[in-house]
Amino acid sequence: MQSKVVAKAVILNGDGLVLMLRRSSTDARRPGTWDFPGGGIEPDEEIIAGVCREVCEEAGLTILPTAFALAYAATEPWQPEHASVTRLLFVTHVSGQPAVTLSFEHDQFKWVDVATALADFPHPFYSAGLSYAATYGLLA
Repeated sequence: MQSKVVAKAVILNGDGLVLMLRRSSTDARRPGTWDFPGGGIEPDEEIIAGVCREVCEEAGLTILPTAFALAYAATEPWQPEHASVTRLLFVTHVSGQPAVTLSFEHDQFKWVDVATALADFPHPFYSAGLSYAATYGLLA
């Protein structure tokens, strides 16, 4: 059985708002839906390096590896590829409200409060992870 690792980042700005990216209309899986920066970790890539790479590629933000803290993780079956996927949710903070530069994968971004992020990104794992992080003070 193959396995895949997907890592997303909850990026909070100086006002405590969460960065959300909207997937472009050409996205194969969830076009037009809101998401956190992140994605698949390449084979043989260190997970933190992959999160840094994905955040830079998707949002144009350079964040040091030491700035990320793991907040939530789970492994589950992944269809249709008859594999497993390990999903990781990291939290980091940036000062102020940095300029975001989107890649072709996304067409909009916004900074929102946690409640809005939960409402706008209904993916069961990431919603559970963000809720867990908020409940247990991992966003502070």
